Amino acid sequence: MFRFLIVLIFFSSILCTKSSNHSDNEAAMNAAILGLVVSPYHRITPHPDTFTTQVDHGSGTPYTYTASFTPECSGTPGNTNFYFFRKTVRNANTKLLINFMGGGACWDDANCFGDNTTTYFNQLNTIPDFAINLIFKGIMDQSVGANPFRNYDIIFIPYCTGDLHIGSKVTTYARGTIQHHGYDNVISVLKFIQSAYSNLEEVFVIGQSAGGYGTILNFPIIRETVTSISSGVQVRMLSDASNAVVPTSSYTPGPAFFPVLENSWGVENGIGNASGHFTFSNLPQWVSGIGSTYTTSAGASLNDYFKKVADEYPNDRLAQYAAVFDGNQRFFYNVMGQINKINASQLAYTTATVADPYQSGKSYSSIFGDSDGSSMPDGNGSSSNDYTTCDWSKQAISKMKDAATKSNYRYYLGPGDVHTISTSNDMYSLVSGTVNFGTWLSDFAIGSMPTSVQCNDSAASCVNTNLITSTINTTLGEATSDTSYAISPKQNLFTTCGGVAGLGL
Repeated sequence: MFRFLIVLIFFSSILCTKSSNHSDNEAAMNAAILGLVVSPYHRITPHPDTFTTQVDHGSGTPYTYTASFTPECSGTPGNTNFYFFRKTVRNANTKLLINFMGGGACWDDANCFGDNTTTYFNQLNTIPDFAINLIFKGIMDQSVGANPFRNYDIIFIPYCTGDLHIGSKVTTYARGTIQHHGYDNVISVLKFIQSAYSNLEEVFVIGQSAGGYGTILNFPIIRETVTSISSGVQVRMLSDASNAVVPTSSYTPGPAFFPVLENSWGVENGIGNASGHFTFSNLPQWVSGIGSTYTTSAGASLNDYFKKVADEYPNDRLAQYAAVFDGNQRFFYNVMGQINKINASQLAYTTATVADPYQSGKSYSSIFGDSDGSSMPDGNGSSSNDYTTCDWSKQAISKMKDAATKSNYRYYLGPGDVHTISTSNDMYSLVSGTVNFGTWLSDFAIGSMPTSVQCNDSAASCVNTNLITSTINTTLGEATSDTSYAISPKQNLFTTCGGVAGLGL
């Protein structure tokens, strides 16, 4: 979200600056601006319609899946119209990259509204189309020779609904109404893919942050759609920085988070229908173990969902990436705890801000804290279900290791605290456990199946690279927090959380 603001400021400064009196300088400036504005991405605006595909998994014979969809954004100012983007590399391309954009989430009155407390991206319609080509690099930068997707067409799915790309519900909160139609938007994209591609050989699905959840949650319906186009298509996916460390029924205060997918976003009472099998559900109920009430049932979790999908599609490849101290995922873990406290009358909602103790001119929500996770409690190697940094890291690691019991699943656990990697060209230089991420991703996507990767404690390799640019990180030269930085001597998060043993590496 912050990179969007930087781009807007950058372009405002260019377009509002007077050129010199020399016509050649003016022409050069105009040419430069034109070069920036022209985008290789074509905007596509879908309209309400009905989608149909065949589902060839689960028990029994193949059946028809239909969904009547209404594509739209959340409905707040600057965020009403949904559209997506396509970049075509060659005619009749058989290789397709589908990328889900991230941008937070909202599920409660406390974080769907309010200055300083809204926690999802709600300004899609204010962003110029050409910004996509400037902001999103990494896998989408096809000028990089090491990019395994440089010959793929790209479908880019923006995010504007606050529901992890999986909702189909108009929800009325105390202070307003949000159109959580993320699943409708995804289905509209799949209908376009059916019309635009008559033959597919390789499809890679990926997303960052909220888009990473959209990637795995929608993988089954994407997979069924593209295999209905070409039965032998190779389908693989990676969720980037989407670990779903969330409260369960054992937390105090609760409640569990997973039922939000139904209560706020309407996943269990959605738009998907399968003749003779189920009606009005966004859940892929052909996947063994994913029933009509999966999200509101005890035991529902993202790593459980990953394992069920991996079992259903044993010839596909599934993966996750995360930084070991991902700051923004830690922030959202804290937000979940704070909202539970608000709803339990243990904390008063407010839009007030507090000043960052170490970074002049920076402030953030007094109840949710800094979006880089630095202000939340540290915890320690014994932390458990307590909304702390160490608890988040321990659970993220444990969940990925648990999913890795499936032979077609891999994880890449990177160093540092930067949130997401795959739309930054830093992905081509990032190293964890001596393994380059760009090389690992290339192997995973189009080569031999790599092993899972994790940082280790050698020469502080979990905390001395891939760092958020902040005063405390820069000064220490390692990933730290406000609390760990304040102690004497200053301490990195790896040490705070008990090292290898404490984190479960």
